[in-house]
Amino acid sequence: MLKRRFNQDVIRYLLAAGLAAAGLAHFLFPDEFIPAVPAPFDHAAFWVYFTGVVEILAAIGLLVPRLQRLTAWVLVFYFIALLPAHIEMLLIGHEIFGISDRTFMIARIFFQLVPICMAWKSRETDAGGIWPALDHFDKLLKERWEQPLSWHSRWLFAAAWYNIGFGFWAVIFPQQAFQLFGLDPDTPHFLWQTIGMIVGVYGFGYAVAALNEQKHIPIVLVGLLGKIFGPIGFVFTFFNGDITLSFGILILFNDLIWYPAFFGICFRFFRNGSMLKRLI
Repeated sequence: MLKRRFNQDVIRYLLAAGLAAAGLAHFLFPDEFIPAVPAPFDHAAFWVYFTGVVEILAAIGLLVPRLQRLTAWVLVFYFIALLPAHIEMLLIGHEIFGISDRTFMIARIFFQLVPICMAWKSRETDAGGIWPALDHFDKLLKERWEQPLSWHSRWLFAAAWYNIGFGFWAVIFPQQAFQLFGLDPDTPHFLWQTIGMIVGVYGFGYAVAALNEQKHIPIVLVGLLGKIFGPIGFVFTFFNGDITLSFGILILFNDLIWYPAFFGICFRFFRNGSMLKRLI
């Protein structure tokens, strides 16, 4: 127990130190960060300083017991939201601190998973938070996680994180999708951003459903319907010449690869007659 507590504290302190250093760097070297600000955001210098303040405050929050859990959750989503910015820098070829090597940029994207995992681990604290509902949710999450998880639940959790990440990407960098998938550049970006918001919200639903997929079967059913109609719509629009074949990559990752989990959960549910009666 003490060893586990020590490891959690070490991770939390390392993350806090890294955030404090990164936050200060935003003020000391703002010109290095300005190219990384996504194109849709005007006044790039403001956002550089703003994120610097956020990171410094987050470092402080990780050191205050009653703020640790809330800060850690915020950081999880903050670091996920930064992933599209790193991807855009790779695609456009921006430099950071004089480095524009593609291998470095690719490694930087994967390295972003480290602070995400550290922030996730920093949620684990014995101190009560200022938001009791979040404490309760974390307790339920911990209890469920300590139980043996079916492969359906693990896959559903993966789908949740994918959807949330995709939602951030689509909302913050809509122009990337138009470039990658050959979409009509005259199409208003807000339509794609709306899709991103919907997909992201589904991600939160999948995360809840993964805690007890049979109890939250309506969420899984709605998600499965979307993953069925998505490919059907793609086939029709492709043969009508309204979309390119490259868009199929998105269908693969957004819909098809998740079929085993969603169909598996639904099959188990409908095979159990008592559960079906309870739903009706």
